[in-house]
Amino acid sequence: MNAPAWLTDLLSILMLALGFYSLWRLLIARAWGRTTDYETDALHLLAGVATAGVIAGWARTLPRGAWTVVFAAAGVYFAVRAARARGDSADRRRLLGATGCCAVLLYMFTAGVGPSTMRGSTAGQVTMAGMPGMIFDQTVTYPSIGLIFVVGLAFAAVVVVNRIGARPAPRPAPVIGGPDDGAPVLIALAPRSAQLSRVLLLLVLGYAILTKLV
Repeated sequence: MNAPAWLTDLLSILMLALGFYSLWRLLIARAWGRTTDYETDALHLLAGVATAGVIAGWARTLPRGAWTVVFAAAGVYFAVRAARARGDSADRRRLLGATGCCAVLLYMFTAGVGPSTMRGSTAGQVTMAGMPGMIFDQTVTYPSIGLIFVVGLAFAAVVVVNRIGARPAPRPAPVIGGPDDGAPVLIALAPRSAQLSRVLLLLVLGYAILTKLV
């Protein structure tokens, strides 16, 4: 599927904005007396910048090999943390989701998802080995895995949207008991915007892979 240039540029800009927003959250949370999920924000920062370069060549930063190492290491980190978080189901789900995000990005960098496959897809063309001038169809690299990831990303986005609608707005409450009795509790820094950022990332990742498959 050939994506129009304006769409790839727009999505790349959105991913860069997601990365800068995550960086802003990391820098401003403590100064504002709020708390944030530093692990998730750091992942969104890296994923946003990396995905922007996958979608549009002008936004490319690190080489594909370097990004592969980064997300391989991040995936191992989140997987180990998830294995240790057996007593907290919510934290375990979060860590497993981060592990899955790293796996998707690893697939994208190793399967060849990139600007050329979005603006010049060769899906449907026949590759004949040894024939000069024939186009090699890069869209068939690990297509089954890519399709599984697309379905999983769409499902995950729906789950996150449902949670956003069902979650009440957080309110500060005083601490009861202990040495900090009566002190205000730190509330999360714009938790719904963080969830919406996750939805955006999931949908763009799914779109990037889908353009390679079709």
